[in-house]
Amino acid sequence: MGADPHPQPGAPGEGASTAGPPLAQVLTGAAAAWAQVRAGHSLDRALAGLLPPRAGDARWASAVRDVATGTVRRAAIVDFLVAQMAHRPPDPAVAALLGVALAQLLARSYPDFTVVDQTVQAARATPATAAAGGFINAVLRGFLRERDALEARALADPARRYNVPPWWLRRVEAEYGARAAAALQAQSQEPPMVLRVNRRRATLEQAAQGLREHGHAVTAVGPAALWLHRPLPVERIPGFAAGLLSVQDAGAQCAAPWLQVADGMRVLDACAAPGGKTAHLLELADCHLDAVERDAGRAARIGANLQRLGLESPQTRICVADALTPAAYWNGEPYDRILLDAPCSASGVVRRHPDVTLLRRESDVAKLATQQLEMLRALWPLLAPAGRLLYVVCSVFAEEGRRPVSAFLRRQPGARRIRLPGDDATGLQLLPTSAAAAAGQSGAAMPVLHDGFYYALLEKT
Repeated sequence: MGADPHPQPGAPGEGASTAGPPLAQVLTGAAAAWAQVRAGHSLDRALAGLLPPRAGDARWASAVRDVATGTVRRAAIVDFLVAQMAHRPPDPAVAALLGVALAQLLARSYPDFTVVDQTVQAARATPATAAAGGFINAVLRGFLRERDALEARALADPARRYNVPPWWLRRVEAEYGARAAAALQAQSQEPPMVLRVNRRRATLEQAAQGLREHGHAVTAVGPAALWLHRPLPVERIPGFAAGLLSVQDAGAQCAAPWLQVADGMRVLDACAAPGGKTAHLLELADCHLDAVERDAGRAARIGANLQRLGLESPQTRICVADALTPAAYWNGEPYDRILLDAPCSASGVVRRHPDVTLLRRESDVAKLATQQLEMLRALWPLLAPAGRLLYVVCSVFAEEGRRPVSAFLRRQPGARRIRLPGDDATGLQLLPTSAAAAAGQSGAAMPVLHDGFYYALLEKT
């Protein structure tokens, strides 16, 4: 059968529609982004540098993002397949186009023939790959002939199956034992879209009912968290533009309530961008809040979020500064509460940033842990007596969680750890959970669908 020249990307199982850009153009863009990621760039940066075939083609950009992200999620298997089926390593441009095509065949988003046909068209339309059209065609058809056996061999290795480097797998298995497989499986999946209800505008029940009335299935997965079963662009979420809802993982939504901020308190949100936790704090209390972010571009997003949510206030300052340099933002009056959402490996949010497993090195974890301990020590003097500091990292590695906190407590007189719901003697570690595991559960004191986070609440005695 013949392939429609305009298959619509992003519609699983559908091979034809004139509504979307040609799949060949999408594969070309995704291959360019994938090549940049393999060269060491972040996926966001790689995608930002791409130019659509026609100026302002938002559908092309969205489709390219979907295909490139799907390739990154299957990077280990794609690399294995290319190595198995090519007699010698292909040129980078050819390997990139092969990679995105194999990822689409693995995802089964389109009829196999459509993927092969459109990939060959993409190859012949690009100078760097034009001479390799026949080779690409042969490799893809060879994969289809041996698909079951090749996939089985690829998936036999847990590191490939979970799309993590071997050192990452070893760490997670050593630290979590029988719980490791479920966490690794969850982080290899598509991320769920979870919303936070602005309590100043509505209750959880009211927001859920409003979404259901618009035809959207939702499940409560935390005290203020709603899982939107079918993700939507934010501009299409009923109530988002009006400030009723924000997009925030249910695990991240634990931070503001656990800090127990009250009206009139002085609060520091260190490393505040993009402002999700900042906004949540202001939804819960009328406090005097300093939101510190060293990147000016990211700091601007905090203000935009507060404006959308109706939370702008003279009591809130957005400070472009390094949290490690208090003189740049602190007026000398102690804070009652400090939220330290420290820079980390992002090993707990891989399903939202799948390129992390490709870009992160094992040596990075130790460097980040040193920085995290340094930040704890730098911010502690800013805390008032009887004040509390909440330490958060979106990591599943103990080296970034309980170990810096334990090292800090051993050397810091007058600091003690406060027990959080569900924690043990070393803090609270949330491991990524899947949407399937959350199905049928309702929101309670603890979230049931979340990414990976470590929390420790410290008090100055």
